[in-house]
Amino acid sequence: MDGWPIRTTLGGTHSLWLRSPGRPVSFTAAMDNSMYRTQTPAHTGPAGSRLVELLASLDPKAASSSHACFAERLGRLFDLSDTIALDTATQHRPKGPFTAQPDISETLQADLLKTRNTLLENLSHSFAGKQAASVISLPPLNKDIPAGKRPTFGPYERFHQAHQRQMIAALTNLRLRARRHLCAHSAELARLAELDAVFEHGLSTYVRRCFSAMPAFLEKRYRVLWQQGQHTPPQEWMAANGWLSQFCQEIQMLLLAELDARQEPILGLLDAAAGATTDADTRLTDIDDKESTTP
Repeated sequence: MDGWPIRTTLGGTHSLWLRSPGRPVSFTAAMDNSMYRTQTPAHTGPAGSRLVELLASLDPKAASSSHACFAERLGRLFDLSDTIALDTATQHRPKGPFTAQPDISETLQADLLKTRNTLLENLSHSFAGKQAASVISLPPLNKDIPAGKRPTFGPYERFHQAHQRQMIAALTNLRLRARRHLCAHSAELARLAELDAVFEHGLSTYVRRCFSAMPAFLEKRYRVLWQQGQHTPPQEWMAANGWLSQFCQEIQMLLLAELDARQEPILGLLDAAAGATTDADTRLTDIDDKESTTP
């Protein structure tokens, strides 16, 4: 299969507990990567909702609406120990020492883009069929399989989970590095980093459960597409309109949407760092203006 160009934009609404009210997204980075087109309309909402909308577009029954308010739903995810830890974090007053980093926003942005670009390249190489020790290989198709026999889903499940593990490892380390930068910069950002650590721990079980449901969803799609294309010869399954080719495209779309969703807390930390440096620059400008107008 040939690679199609895709443009990925970092932005959108970041995690609610990390964003400052009224503060715009501080940066947008676009990258061209040789990957499949996602086949979805332009999306301007939160990255998490992009994943939900993609799941719903592939299977309307997968979309579930919740009428509970955000605070109520969030509260259900925290047990007593998490609540105590959160209360402690909100009262945390870091003492430093702190060393303000004027380029903290650029440093975090560069780290994020490097990590993200590596993950996107890994995805691109996988779906392009590149063979290398570092590449998670797309399961090969046995074209000698009988036309009426459905190939097993297991290899595709392992392929998908391998990419999930790769994302988790890369983004977890990136988030830790971002918090270390924030802790060293100022008391305000150090406090935010403490809150982020509590939220990461408190929501870890919920996040793991949500994303671990993806293979079951994919297996259902696998069976549906097989039912639609089972009467075609195996040689056509990976053709442009083949059922297995479509399934591979859906895996890739979902992995891209999952990457966007998983990086949201990190984007929130980056946005907070950018806001802190902007506020500092504004204060310095105000001081300079006052000094220049003082007789």
